[in-house]
Amino acid sequence: MKRTHPVKRIRFLMILLGLIISVSSCTEKEPSSCVIWKTEINGSTFYLAGSIHTAREADYPLPDVYIDHYKKADKVIMELKKSFDEIQNDIFSYAQKDTLSPEDYLNNHLKPESIEMLKQVIEEDKLEKCFKYEGWLLNMTISGMKSKLIGYDPMLAIDKYFHDMAIKDNKEIIGLDDIKTQLVLFEFDAPLPMQVQLLENAVSVMQAQAEKEVPLYEAYFSNNLTMFEEEFLKSMDLTNPQVKQAYDQVFVSRNKSWVNKFEKLAEENPATYFVLVGSGHYFGPDNVRELLEERGYTVEKI
Repeated sequence: MKRTHPVKRIRFLMILLGLIISVSSCTEKEPSSCVIWKTEINGSTFYLAGSIHTAREADYPLPDVYIDHYKKADKVIMELKKSFDEIQNDIFSYAQKDTLSPEDYLNNHLKPESIEMLKQVIEEDKLEKCFKYEGWLLNMTISGMKSKLIGYDPMLAIDKYFHDMAIKDNKEIIGLDDIKTQLVLFEFDAPLPMQVQLLENAVSVMQAQAEKEVPLYEAYFSNNLTMFEEEFLKSMDLTNPQVKQAYDQVFVSRNKSWVNKFEKLAEENPATYFVLVGSGHYFGPDNVRELLEERGYTVEKI
């Protein structure tokens, strides 16, 4: 059998090793398909990651790109600074101003079958508390918890996962909103009969609305940015003035406020920041990435 000359063998191994290193390097530098970008603002680095407010156990562990850039950061920026339990307490404290009289408690007016349906997604003690306040609170709770009907759990939300991790790692958490900023988005003023009617409708379509969100969640967890953007935008007819007004209030005004805060943080507290906000804030008109680019910052996919 013909033997390979030692020098040729070494040269071949070196070439092979070089190819492996080259391929590995390209793989590491190739942008992920996850909801995460990077920008530099006045010497500070901001990793812009998108969250989703529910998940399943099967969706963990998350892709390394999220964890790796979280670990690189000195501080974490989230929509709200407080923990999940603290936020729940603040919500009920805020709602005190809208306490109903006992005869007007919502469970005295909702259909029994609607109450049974609500028990499928809201813990009974929390549901009993919601009944004591005007309907906006229960409507907001339905919106946040309906994903349980399709096998997801808000207690496994990406936001909560990283908040808990940051607490464990003693990383400073900076909140972009206060709780009132978010709650006013859900408040509505209406006579009690209309509140009950709105809640009955919310319960009747709860299952269907949850199922409509399945493709959005699947797009996020399968790291399909194109599909996520399509699913996020297709439910909003921004040519409708009312829809556009709501979009501007929920997304655009907050996006602009957040970008201002990023610039202020970069100026006053130079650091590396891991930003985790709802993924919808990175898509659509006047999204966070677009606003940053309009101010002259480069937003790079990572």
